[in-house]
Amino acid sequence: MEKTRLRTSPEDALDAQIGYNLRRASALALNDFAVEMTDAALRPVTYAMLALIDEKPGIRAAELCRLLGMKSANMAPLLAELEERGLVERDDHAEDGRVQVLALTQAAREAMPGWRQQVRRHEDRFLHRLTKKERATLLRLLRLIWTDED
Repeated sequence: MEKTRLRTSPEDALDAQIGYNLRRASALALNDFAVEMTDAALRPVTYAMLALIDEKPGIRAAELCRLLGMKSANMAPLLAELEERGLVERDDHAEDGRVQVLALTQAAREAMPGWRQQVRRHEDRFLHRLTKKERATLLRLLRLIWTDED
């Protein structure tokens, strides 16, 4: 029996598709992040939440959702987990008791510089084949895809 070979143009080949390459790069990044952050027991999403709360103490939960592109129903259990772990504190807003503001606990504030260093180490390992200029270009191009900024 003779095998029929499909003819695919070079731009239609799987390894030429952006989505495929993004997924492969993402899988590699997520696996390496998990290894680096094992001791801290942080996932990319929980680290991102803590990093933003650290950068914007007193941020409202709704604003955190918006900045991370998450639904509040998905964030609620993650916030509860971080609160239970003693990393995040929730307080009522001074002017509007219906609004919750978020802050890192003292323990999380003390740990954050080390966690940021671990993430830098992860990114250096993950992106080791790229020059500093190529990293900046990649970051700029990725932001063009997912942000509304021009």
